[in-house]
Amino acid sequence: MKTALGQDIYTQFSTPNGHYNHIDIINGARRAGSLEKFVHEQGITDGVIHSCIKNKVPFVLAGSIRDDGPLPPVFSDVYKAQDAMRQHCKKATTVICMATQLHTIATGNMTPMYKVEGDTIRPVYIYTVDISEFGVNKLRDRGSLEVTSIVTNVQDFVVNIANNLL
Repeated sequence: MKTALGQDIYTQFSTPNGHYNHIDIINGARRAGSLEKFVHEQGITDGVIHSCIKNKVPFVLAGSIRDDGPLPPVFSDVYKAQDAMRQHCKKATTVICMATQLHTIATGNMTPMYKVEGDTIRPVYIYTVDISEFGVNKLRDRGSLEVTSIVTNVQDFVVNIANNLL
């Protein structure tokens, strides 16, 4: 469908009834029973979620009061979402937060500055990507000094990453 909020993600032109596409995706994933099955059944071969599933990269989808879901496996209970996020943040070596200011701040606050692996102490890298300078700087302003902020459109960031990875 390649749309976001009813617009083609590359041309930004409105598509007929495009604002319903996310509902169709949610319902398709619900019918499939999981995102993994949905990605496989629909033959989806690109995108962040596809890449996470394909490469067994864990992800946590935390819901909000405005969700149109429920989309499996979104955590609708904020406390369960936080617990899942904490588990992954403790194990992470690199965290990339894109476009959701509150989730970014929460993740940054949960993520340690370093990991100890055997006798080695290694940093944990955190990147925030958002079009809003306020959004990306908020985490650093709250004391997360290890964060690197990137002020750009998230779609452009993702497309550039995809086009430039080997």
